[in-house]
Amino acid sequence: MRNTRTELAYALNPALFAEKVLKFKPDQWQRDLLLEKKRNSILNCSRQVGKSTTASVLALHKALYKPNSTTVLISPSQRQSMELYDKVYDTFQTMPARPKTNEESSSVLSLEGGGRVLSLPASEATIRGYSAVDLIIEDESARVPDELNAAVKPMLAVSKGRIVLMSSPDKKEGHFYEIWRDEITYPGWQRISVPATSCPRISQEFLDAERRELGTRIFMREYMCQFTDESEFPIFQREWFKGKNVSSVPEGAKYVRFWDLAATKPLESKKNDPDYTAGVLLAKHRGQYYICHVKHFRGTPLEVETAVKIVAVNDSGKGPVMFRMEQEPGSSGINTIDHYAREILDGYDFRGIKTTGSKADRAAPLAAAAEMGNVFIVEGNWDIKGMLDELCSFPGGNHDDIVDALSGAFAALQTSYLLPDNPATLGGLSELH
Repeated sequence: MRNTRTELAYALNPALFAEKVLKFKPDQWQRDLLLEKKRNSILNCSRQVGKSTTASVLALHKALYKPNSTTVLISPSQRQSMELYDKVYDTFQTMPARPKTNEESSSVLSLEGGGRVLSLPASEATIRGYSAVDLIIEDESARVPDELNAAVKPMLAVSKGRIVLMSSPDKKEGHFYEIWRDEITYPGWQRISVPATSCPRISQEFLDAERRELGTRIFMREYMCQFTDESEFPIFQREWFKGKNVSSVPEGAKYVRFWDLAATKPLESKKNDPDYTAGVLLAKHRGQYYICHVKHFRGTPLEVETAVKIVAVNDSGKGPVMFRMEQEPGSSGINTIDHYAREILDGYDFRGIKTTGSKADRAAPLAAAAEMGNVFIVEGNWDIKGMLDELCSFPGGNHDDIVDALSGAFAALQTSYLLPDNPATLGGLSELH
């Protein structure tokens, strides 16, 4: 680049560079982050406030104005790292007079006479191969494993470089949370909080819609910069179900029976309290959900198999129903699903479903629908009170089998392999017991 007074001003002032060269006018928090020269920075921010754009300006400015510098981008996954790198590369492409490059690839941008920007896989082994790094940008930091974060810090030892952690918050654990909250152990950090309500580009109408869709707990994390443990915001609240009892399901609904198995005998004493088998029949019609029946019991493996078969006959006799079952990890889970497919539910629309994430995260979509008033309970000869007691004590209650089965049923009704648009309706659900 030309060694002019203007270029010197850009080199000293990344915010000015962003505004004049990239035609990007930073918000005040973005300006504060761009102008910080020495301190490490931690950015606790809402989604969609512009953190990726700010990170791309930081990375590109470092590569343009510090020769032989190295900037490393890391994220919880390689895909996320690549998305941030693509933002950097796209920002580079908007420059009116771009410098020549030594290398341009899907993960490396190296500038002639300048520095380079690298997107690294989320692998501790791979990251340990780099040293003398000038800038590390850790995206979605609250979800980056602590081991990965610990592996990148030695890169800054020789260069005395800077690390920028940026993320929406998650649970009250991990390096991102600890650095954010503990100013005594981690002094001198630049701490910036950006809730969605402070971003002029995010409307209140959008936030209201997101709160209804996500539910309070997830909304507070994603948009209001609050770290929340599962116990702080109840996953389910009893008032969401008040006045939601109905006598039947609308015609044209789609149905799934989801099983969460536990082969345990009935209690012979009160010294232990093993899991229950739970099978939930859930219906969906025009964005509303109907809890039709819950089968909840303890039994031997044979008793469980017999009950699953009897319930399937009863369900399918009243209309087409999908049958889904949680598939446990490993070969035992595969064998169980195979056994049920060949021996117990042969001829039915049946498959096993692998689950991911925590139980609370899996329950969050159903909880959001309930908070919005879109979950109803079909009256019948089954233990509605027991179901509500378990839901509203989750995750702190003694059992979560019904919650797991409900979460699985809700997820199954979102998939593409649903029943036809106008299946025969299920009648007489009160007969199930």
